[in-house]
Amino acid sequence: MNINKYFLAFLLFLHAPLFSQDLKNISGKKISIDHNKEIVFGQSASLSGHFELYGNIIQHGILACFNRVNSNGGIGGKKLRLISLDDHENPELAKKNVNYLRSLGVTMFIGNMGTRSLLSILPLIEQKKIALFFPWGGDEKLRNPQLSHIINGLGLLRPQLELLVKHIAESLKLSQVAIFHADDAFSTNGAQELTTLFKNYNIVPDAESAYNRLTFDIDTPAQKLLNSDPRVVICLASSMPTVKLINNFFRHGHFGTLFYGIDSTLFVSDILKNHGVPFSYTSSVPNPATSTMPIAQQYRQDLKEFFPDEDCNVMSFAYYISANIIVEALKRSNSHITKENILKNIEMMTNTNLGGFPVRFNQNNRHAFGSNITLITNHKK
Repeated sequence: MNINKYFLAFLLFLHAPLFSQDLKNISGKKISIDHNKEIVFGQSASLSGHFELYGNIIQHGILACFNRVNSNGGIGGKKLRLISLDDHENPELAKKNVNYLRSLGVTMFIGNMGTRSLLSILPLIEQKKIALFFPWGGDEKLRNPQLSHIINGLGLLRPQLELLVKHIAESLKLSQVAIFHADDAFSTNGAQELTTLFKNYNIVPDAESAYNRLTFDIDTPAQKLLNSDPRVVICLASSMPTVKLINNFFRHGHFGTLFYGIDSTLFVSDILKNHGVPFSYTSSVPNPATSTMPIAQQYRQDLKEFFPDEDCNVMSFAYYISANIIVEALKRSNSHITKENILKNIEMMTNTNLGGFPVRFNQNNRHAFGSNITLITNHKK
């Protein structure tokens, strides 16, 4: 992947304020849809700003699947279409995006992102006016078993934390642990959960420190962690704050500290690949660059064909898998395509093999996958 352009955009937007504007200006042009010839999914995502990298990756993972299906004739003679609108991480704008697409007859959405943005459209999901597939966000309200019009995928944090704690306590046999996290509810709750899980091993983290997700001030929380001199730091953050933390440790001579993260830290190794940083992270999908699963092989082929400038990564692979789950549900609909039929067909995938990847819908949290966790280490020494 050519990540340099995304991180340049990240730097340019790092201190830019969030803003709203009329949706027609954001979309840039009038959107026309032919529902007789297209199966349309909407997406409101951060396609610019702090999380531009993640938004584009999610979008491209979905499109890699949709483009392949369309090149083979589509579904029942209809082409799959994804309409992506930028919400600049603004919840009000995300809601406007969704309502605008609803006015065009779009009631199915995939890959919407940002917890606050997702909660802004929660009433539409509760009222069954839209179906939301595979959002990227972490609020427990999205996992309500009574919420019939949502399907979750990656982003299930508990299994990731359990694997990290087990690996650190049992495999590494280390107890000098610190926790670094964003100051949002998802990450803060994750930090509390980590502390509880470590208690099972009679381990009490030496330090816990949060950074402001809006200012990205890392120096202050980093100093608190440095003072505890941990052997291991677990990062519940995105990639750039984690990189800044690691650089801070290096500047102070802490070269022996081990760093671990969750799936949102997937680009740390790429950014620091020339520094030999020992970094590992958890993922709800296997490493697509090395997996021998048929779906991973197809993903590599499709990514090369449709997005030749991008490298494999677990996030786009997760959304490639998500899109394939939807495609499978569409095929099972027998041309009677409604959001309710797609939801029902995914709910029936309680033990489905999708190109070697297990899809097991769980009614208790509305997840189609996310419980089988892999620990990925891909750094260069």
